[in-house]
Amino acid sequence: MKRLEKLDALGGVDFDALLVAESGARIRAIAPLLPYYDIDTRRVRVLGAVEWNSPAVRAEPALSGAWFPSPSPEEREGFDKIYAETYGGAPPRLASLAYDATAMAAVLARSEAADHFTTEALTADNGFTGIDGIFRLLPSGVVERGLAVMEINARSARVVSPAPRTFEQLTN
Repeated sequence: MKRLEKLDALGGVDFDALLVAESGARIRAIAPLLPYYDIDTRRVRVLGAVEWNSPAVRAEPALSGAWFPSPSPEEREGFDKIYAETYGGAPPRLASLAYDATAMAAVLARSEAADHFTTEALTADNGFTGIDGIFRLLPSGVVERGLAVMEINARSARVVSPAPRTFEQLTN
């Protein structure tokens, strides 16, 4: 944004996507400024973070058409419903991650291998399936997730690219 302050784009900017790595109150403060800096969201795709999956962010008109990653809405909805019925409220973000980690440990514990929790088992190429979709642990310590791509439209979000169901590479 600081670089754009000094520019007078006069008819548009020279990029077609803008990643805004903010969420919550900060994205709601930044989004209305996009047109001021000549960012026409009909021509520039605004990209965000998984935290954009909230009613407050989806209500921001300047973010209409923006894309963000998200767990599969259908699978997440089921978890949220069961959690609310059990505990009387919406789950914190950490709840599904804790559930996935526990489910992964249970799957590995049931394996027939003598040592269930080897590096090889934990970093299996096919990964694991969890509430938030597929995930795998990489030898580097990074977690890789298969998420859907969502688009903000009129206070809602729709899936524009579904979450993958496997880490297998597609080939011709």
